Amino acid sequence: MTNIIVRLSCGPECDQNSILLNSHYDTTLGSPGAVDDALGVGVMMEIIRVMSQRPAPKKNSIVFLFNGGEESLQDASHSFITAHELKDQVRAVVNLEACGTTGPEILFQANSREMIDAYGTVPYPHGTVLANDLFATGLILSDTDFRQFVDHGNLTGLDMAVYKNSYLYHTHLDLDAFMEAGLPQHMGENTLALATYLTEKADLVNLEPTSSVVFFDVFGLFFVSYGWSTALKIHIAIGAFGLVSVFLKASRPTFRATISIFISFIAALVFPNFSVIILQSLGKPMQWFSHEWLSCLLFGPTALAGMFLVQYFLHDKKASTGANELSTLSAVHAFYTICLGLASYTGFASSYVFGLYSASSAIGLLFNQQRVAVAKKDGIEAARVDFAAYFVTALMPTAYFSFACFSLLDIFIPLTGRIGADAPVDHIVAVLTGFVTFVFCPPLLAFAHRFGAAILKKTIVFLFIAHVLILLLNSVFITPYNELHPKRVFAQHLRNLTSGESMMYIAHADPGPFYEPYITEVEEMFSTKAVFRSGNSNPGDWNAIYPFNQFLESYVIDTTPYIKAQTKNQTIANTERPLTDFVQQAPRLTAEKVSYDPETGLRKLTVLCTHPDYIWTVASFDTHLVSWSLSSSEPFAYPSHYVIRHVGGHVSDGWRVDLEYKASGPDDKLMIELTAMETEGFGKDEERELIGSGDIGVMRKILKSRPSWVALTYFGTTVSRFVL
Repeated sequence: MTNIIVRLSCGPECDQNSILLNSHYDTTLGSPGAVDDALGVGVMMEIIRVMSQRPAPKKNSIVFLFNGGEESLQDASHSFITAHELKDQVRAVVNLEACGTTGPEILFQANSREMIDAYGTVPYPHGTVLANDLFATGLILSDTDFRQFVDHGNLTGLDMAVYKNSYLYHTHLDLDAFMEAGLPQHMGENTLALATYLTEKADLVNLEPTSSVVFFDVFGLFFVSYGWSTALKIHIAIGAFGLVSVFLKASRPTFRATISIFISFIAALVFPNFSVIILQSLGKPMQWFSHEWLSCLLFGPTALAGMFLVQYFLHDKKASTGANELSTLSAVHAFYTICLGLASYTGFASSYVFGLYSASSAIGLLFNQQRVAVAKKDGIEAARVDFAAYFVTALMPTAYFSFACFSLLDIFIPLTGRIGADAPVDHIVAVLTGFVTFVFCPPLLAFAHRFGAAILKKTIVFLFIAHVLILLLNSVFITPYNELHPKRVFAQHLRNLTSGESMMYIAHADPGPFYEPYITEVEEMFSTKAVFRSGNSNPGDWNAIYPFNQFLESYVIDTTPYIKAQTKNQTIANTERPLTDFVQQAPRLTAEKVSYDPETGLRKLTVLCTHPDYIWTVASFDTHLVSWSLSSSEPFAYPSHYVIRHVGGHVSDGWRVDLEYKASGPDDKLMIELTAMETEGFGKDEERELIGSGDIGVMRKILKSRPSWVALTYFGTTVSRFVL
């Protein structure tokens, strides 16, 4: 791991308190990394150019960390914050990341009031505590260097990332050409403003970590932030405002109507899953993947129909349509006020969204009371909802959260392409779309009663019919993948030096179409039938990219017949020996300083790994480990499976580790499986050939036949078992 560090300072008085600005210059396998994270690197370099030509910082120094190992589980940033001499001067961090290629970067993690206030000085704010709370749940399977600085450096700070259009994230399409125009300027101006404020004005002493700060931007125009005590006061005021609307009889929620809102919410989440059942019965999973808005088209009508169906069954036939409207709109207000109270009680910072809905509903109801009072003079029914009241009720929350809701889809739908072949992604997106449908415009539930139960029934029938037609048309004319919304496929040419097998593993990371047509094409290419390999039953198949291997399941093709048929070397073509015998300079494990203590039953050894011209070695074994020489964590107190992954560059050709484990005797040796990745496969159509075989090009054949809708990550590996 190599870090490049730059510090701008006014001298020793500034160095006592430093702000850290971080990005990573490495990229993942097969990806050029234009946005992730060359964009962040470029922004930092430009900030260095600008700030170095200004007068020196007045208050705090700034450390620029260009780290060389984020994609390998943040090894380089971990090294800096745990071992570098500057770590004790750093008081806060700003991390620049990307998991998309378009849209403004978002502030999605922040953990101190002072740093959030600093963000309020940027010219183009885009961030919300909603994203902060969502990321904290772990539902978004992602990680950044920010965690290293928080967990191991006890720092507070800001984590900002480009997040839209993450279909191209970690693929061969992460190119300059697909980076949205203006994106570097947007991130650059915001980051420069932060760096300027934090070096010139901010007090970086005694920053207190907290998750109890409410913050959000308003359409990117300005930024709002306040503490939890202020939030509670606002929520109490909103609750009191709601009680006033009830006291003045502007709001008239009935128990029946209030229950209907809660059940409608559940229906909005459940009913879209019936659409999933239909799509899966047609053999059409992930039909929404190619465009985020397709999920609204496929699942929105059923969510709406489910919500309206609840309203139909709980429509009060003894009351007028106007009375049903008013009680339902009042129930919407009651629903969000109750949610606001519960969220406030639990200290949920994102509860401001409930406050906005509750306040808007109360304002709409009071406005409606005034409009109805005027209409009543003309003899018009008093218990009803004026049409303009819907506009007043929905204006603020729908305008604000339409952007937030579609941003949620922007995050989650591309994410489903990389969360595992076994993940129920259709159901996840169906539930998510149902949620978006419900919160988009809750006053629709009241409006559903406007023309009576008979029209409401016809509307429900129409929605169901339209839904079926949409599903059928989508199944015929839409495919889930295309060139700019590709399916992620992983190809590994693995030579098992222990078993003698030479195998091509082809895996995918989502449950969308895979065997047909892609694997059938590969079978024809190699004239060999593929064998399915479950990831759960064979977790070591993809150890070379641990821990991502847990999300993959594979089809495996024996490449031995193809290599023998294509090679010009008759010795290899006619040999009965395993082709792996022709692999030279393979990685090896040897044992040194072996000892056994009969009194304690502990066996000690030093494991030495040599891997010339290989990279990313992974050693896995099962034992009751007592101690090891790795300082990052302690072994488990019980027998377990261990995976040691070594990350290094081309100049790194070995490592060693001391192990001590419980053994039944001096001959109770340790069996370790070692996987190593070839250096040739890093984004090039090259691979390590068998000595004397000629240019066979198994990996090249896979790459050149890749369909346009496939994003291929490919590499060669060897695996061996050693008993030490």
